[in-house]
Amino acid sequence: MSDLEWLGKLKERFSATGLEYEDLYELINASIVRNRISFPAFIYEASKGFGFSVGEGYFYALDQDWDDPDAFDEVSFFLGEVETSSISVFDYIALMKIAADVYSSNFPEEKDSVEISAKRLEDRYSKFSN
Repeated sequence: MSDLEWLGKLKERFSATGLEYEDLYELINASIVRNRISFPAFIYEASKGFGFSVGEGYFYALDQDWDDPDAFDEVSFFLGEVETSSISVFDYIALMKIAADVYSSNFPEEKDSVEISAKRLEDRYSKFSN
């Protein structure tokens, strides 16, 4: 399966949630289409608290990207110097778990590592559970 096929399935699954998924989806999509990072590496970095920059001024931030990680309380997306949107950490985790599921379904040979990273991500931000 190609990256474009799984990304199409991911967009469908994200859309069905009713959550604000657009900026996260666009960032994942751009990262993969531009060959900046693989999804397993993307979720692994997220599980360590790091967001990702697709290119200069196009990124999202997690706690380790903040000057004061203890002040982290939402996932912020940026285009240029401007924050374009933010979502709750709880919604971010839900969306990343969906992304891990869709990816694992389409690339079963990478399922174990992706699921481990998704679990670490969930554990890292468990204090934000509803």
